[in-house]
Amino acid sequence: MTNVDVGIRLKLISNELKTLTAEIREVKKGIGMNDLWDKADMMRNWKVSERTLATWRQDGVIGFVQAGGKIWYPREQRELFLNRNLVNGEE
Repeated sequence: MTNVDVGIRLKLISNELKTLTAEIREVKKGIGMNDLWDKADMMRNWKVSERTLATWRQDGVIGFVQAGGKIWYPREQRELFLNRNLVNGEE
């Protein structure tokens, strides 16, 4: 295979990768994957520990979806949690 052939093949692969990436974004948008956070998202965005999340799940404080070993926190459940724990400043 010559350098020209390799260059052409790399260009084709790059174009295919761009197409697949765009398709994946569309699929994720369509099924609401941006509305699902995993443990890492929760820890990063809410600044809580893995142990805190496990306790909240065990105590039924926050709803979650479990598929196999993966746990997801849907947007609706995160919003319910926040609304239930909202402090209005009247303490």
